[in-house]
Amino acid sequence: MDYLFAVIIGYLIGCINTAKLVAKAKGIDIKKVGTNNAGASNVFISVGKIYGVIAAIGDILKAFLAALLIFTISNQNYEAAIIAGAMTVIGHIFPFWMKFSGGKGLAALMGLILFIGFGDFALFGIMLIAITLVTDYIALGTLTVATLMPFYSAFIKKDSVLTISIFAVLMVIIWYKHFENIVRIKNKTEIGFLRKNKSKKS
Repeated sequence: MDYLFAVIIGYLIGCINTAKLVAKAKGIDIKKVGTNNAGASNVFISVGKIYGVIAAIGDILKAFLAALLIFTISNQNYEAAIIAGAMTVIGHIFPFWMKFSGGKGLAALMGLILFIGFGDFALFGIMLIAITLVTDYIALGTLTVATLMPFYSAFIKKDSVLTISIFAVLMVIIWYKHFENIVRIKNKTEIGFLRKNKSKKS
């Protein structure tokens, strides 16, 4: 029952798309600007840095709080909490009220990592920032974090098979959602996270 509740609550919380709400407050449809992606990075690029940070914080918090909520009410069932956080990521990526076309999951994934531990969050956060600064492509940082998490869960945290499998599933979904980014990076048409003068061809 804890797991079912975690799936439902996590997904519904994930469907709260902070990027769309923040951009809408500025009179902008985030799905029609920049990369057309309803995520914090597109808000950062297309609406403004401050608004991008607000959207990212909102997405981080929703996954963290969803996991914490389920952890608390399920008598500290860690696996149920991970499921809730993971479903928040999935709800963020596939929100039912946006025709299942939301963001790409980075900030929500970082929120789940924050629930696991602040040290883990700091480690992956530094890694993400470093890769983004070096390459100017946050997509590459995102894919690195998503790819490493199943291995980190297995060999560093020594989690259960279920938890490791959850991170593996999230990795596959995030890679799938970033396919177009990979193509744009290859074609040198991806919008640079820091250099706004790059081509905005989507």
